[in-house]
Amino acid sequence: MNFDIDCLRSFLVVADTMSFSRAAETVGRSQSTVSQQIAKLETRIGKGLLTRRKGRVIDLTYEGRKLVQYARRMLQLNDEAYASMSDDVLAGFVRLGVPLDFFGRDFTAWLARFKNKHPMVGLEVEANQSENLQKRGARGEFDLAFFKQETGAKLGTVALQEQLVWVSGPNYSPDTGDSVPLILFPEGCAYRRCAIAALKDHRRAWHLSFVSPSFECLKSAAVEGMGITVLARALVAPPLRVVRYGLRLPQLPTVELVYSYGRRSNSRVVSELANYLADSLTNAGTMRAASMIS
Repeated sequence: MNFDIDCLRSFLVVADTMSFSRAAETVGRSQSTVSQQIAKLETRIGKGLLTRRKGRVIDLTYEGRKLVQYARRMLQLNDEAYASMSDDVLAGFVRLGVPLDFFGRDFTAWLARFKNKHPMVGLEVEANQSENLQKRGARGEFDLAFFKQETGAKLGTVALQEQLVWVSGPNYSPDTGDSVPLILFPEGCAYRRCAIAALKDHRRAWHLSFVSPSFECLKSAAVEGMGITVLARALVAPPLRVVRYGLRLPQLPTVELVYSYGRRSNSRVVSELANYLADSLTNAGTMRAASMIS
């Protein structure tokens, strides 16, 4: 059994936009043609890919979510193979929005590798709070935006799910008061929203001790013992440490790291960068999990 590449391409755009009409505009086909392409895929595998209600796409089925992961890799290989056989050089300029904590990952190294492979691609990168990134991305202010959302929010294509944890520096010790001193990113940050909601649900007093949009400043404040912060588990490295016991802190939820396209989502350079960064995040998460097990 073979998959039709054009059908997979249309399916991915439908999965990203949750809209047949927007997908049709992006791939340059009629809405009925896109619908037929999805039906062809569903007939081929014998299972539904989309959950519909009154003609509107509201979600992916379990099989649809599985196919998205494979389809993205298949299309990436297809496009890479085509580019290697042609004289086309990937070129263009991408306005990229990322969460503030991306600079606590290997983000700059990932971008450097992408630029080495595609030197004619220009990048304009802005780090901001997830809420701002999502809203501005929806308005078309970014060609590609990564942001955090509560699990299941369905605001973008999921690249990675991460567990949030309480984090402190090596010498942090709580004061005699019952109020938790928090080190947080500014308002609009998913980490901040989840931390405060968990403390309120747990009826635990808290106060702001330090706020900064810089990941390095936030990290330094935690290392110096100015309070407790909240991060994805993958971002915790010495001298930071996960706070597990003794401080009566509530369990934190998972969050999803997702991305969405701007109005140029049909641009090959934008889709190449999105796939590359999503793969880099997934691979980094897998390597982190493996190192914790070993």
